Amino acid sequence: MKCILCMFAFVAIVQNSSAQQLQKELDSLTQLLKTQNGKDTTTVDLRNLYVKQALFANPSDTTLLDFVKGTLRVSQQIGYDKGTMQAYERMALIYQYSLSNPYKAQEFYHEALSLIERNKSLQSFGWSIYGGIGTLYYEQEEYSKALRYFKQVLKHDTSLELTATANIANIYGSQEQSDSAIYFYNRALRLEQVKTNPTYKANLYSNLSLIYGRNGQVDSALICAEKSITLIETYGIEFVRPTAYANASMAYLANHDYVKAEKYAHLALELSDAQGNLFLQKSAWGSLADIYAAKGDFAQALEAHKRFSVLKDSLNGQNRRVEINKKELEFNFEKERSTTKMEIERQTTLKRAYLFGGGSLLLASVFGFLLYKRHRDAFEQKKEADFRAMVSETELKALRAQMNPHFIFNSLNSIGDYILKNDTYTAMEYLTKFAKLMRTVLENSEFKEIPLDEDLKFLDLYLQVEIKRQPGKFDYAVKIEEGLDIQNILVPPLLLQPFIENSIWHGFTPKSTHGRILIDISRKENMLVCMVDDNGSGGWADGGMPMEKKSFGIAITESRLEVLNRQKNTNGKLKIIDKGQDKGTQVEISLPLELLY
Repeated sequence: MKCILCMFAFVAIVQNSSAQQLQKELDSLTQLLKTQNGKDTTTVDLRNLYVKQALFANPSDTTLLDFVKGTLRVSQQIGYDKGTMQAYERMALIYQYSLSNPYKAQEFYHEALSLIERNKSLQSFGWSIYGGIGTLYYEQEEYSKALRYFKQVLKHDTSLELTATANIANIYGSQEQSDSAIYFYNRALRLEQVKTNPTYKANLYSNLSLIYGRNGQVDSALICAEKSITLIETYGIEFVRPTAYANASMAYLANHDYVKAEKYAHLALELSDAQGNLFLQKSAWGSLADIYAAKGDFAQALEAHKRFSVLKDSLNGQNRRVEINKKELEFNFEKERSTTKMEIERQTTLKRAYLFGGGSLLLASVFGFLLYKRHRDAFEQKKEADFRAMVSETELKALRAQMNPHFIFNSLNSIGDYILKNDTYTAMEYLTKFAKLMRTVLENSEFKEIPLDEDLKFLDLYLQVEIKRQPGKFDYAVKIEEGLDIQNILVPPLLLQPFIENSIWHGFTPKSTHGRILIDISRKENMLVCMVDDNGSGGWADGGMPMEKKSFGIAITESRLEVLNRQKNTNGKLKIIDKGQDKGTQVEISLPLELLY
């Protein structure tokens, strides 16, 4: 099933009950704009409001881009920061939804965020922009990043509860976590602002129909699809129509009603072509591929799938993701540079003020000198503290950079050994898993901390690769204390992997009996305790090997914990117990409990 879930745009969806009423409001705004001849804040606000309304009335109207560029020029000329910030956001939405250009959308979202950084009075508008960036990551199928953005929005801005809740449901739906998706969709439908807004209802019912269909609940899928289409036809809701038609086609397909399924898939394709929206075109072709295959028309199914694959590759290509991440890195760099420049200017101003005061009477000069010295000492102390923090951060990055080559070295040895001993097909299968493993390592290394569930998924994949290398040599189990929300707990990436690697490479190699590894995650007061226990031969822990041969991974982990303790003023610990000859080794890492939200 290749359909998509319609995202809730992170600019307030207009509250109109019909397309006719929306057009009336647009006409009214047009007349008001004709009466505004000056370059003032009222004109800028009206123009930004017009763009928001017009975008939802007709997402394919590319003339809105020139209109909002004019708004931006006027707002910048009169120094109206709020209007400038909103114009940047409107430009991002047009590039995202009308022009299918995520690069430019990301650029203008970051322009808006940069302005908010400079003008703190605009901070309340920032969460809608974070949500917009979250939709970009969703469209690129980078669901973990998107989910982090939306959960932060849900936590900090109650006015965006609907959009955040609905988009969290969309992500769970895209990850095929049906129960979680249905929960969040129904939670959104119960919100007061949804009850009187047909646009919201149509959107949510369309998405629910897709999830119910995936979950095998065909009757519920049909009911939701028909509710969505009825609302769209009654109120002329153009913004939701293409995706609702595509999802309805899948509901009818699940009910073996191929006539209606094909009808709505073609309607979805026509609308997405008219809008020039590649993301929706991909969905429509994916739906048609499934329908033709179900009908037994394999020639047309193959052609539709080819078109779907071309669009998917275009939207999800690695270069596209790299470009979006590059934009985010550029924004963070400019933000840090701007902060540093402001601090330097502030200190320069202070020093000039002190020097000017020193030219007064002798008593004033002495007083000014003492005051200057006090402030200078405080500033030097702050600089020293900042420097220490910077050193700690640099050390942590260096340690993470060292860990990746260490892991790659050992894994490549495993691959080489397996290729020499096994047939080509199995070797290729092994290489495929290793490639996925390496991609996970690279993605996780971008972050100082990642959700615990992501780290556990990595460890599971790593252990699968090692079991493939040594079939029948060992097995493993993961035990998580009941009640722990592993999606909400943050841990440093790759912290347990070196010890699991030591168990496999040093604990089981000389041992003839079947090996066992237990990974146990629990909570003790405000600490997270991560344990790795094996029944190997022992001897690879601190007391079991000479100091000069001490495991590289152990040394790195000790250094990482030392840096984390210095940064966060905590008491994380590493404890390694050699249980005795042929009894194995136990590793216990205690970390302060860090929550995502």
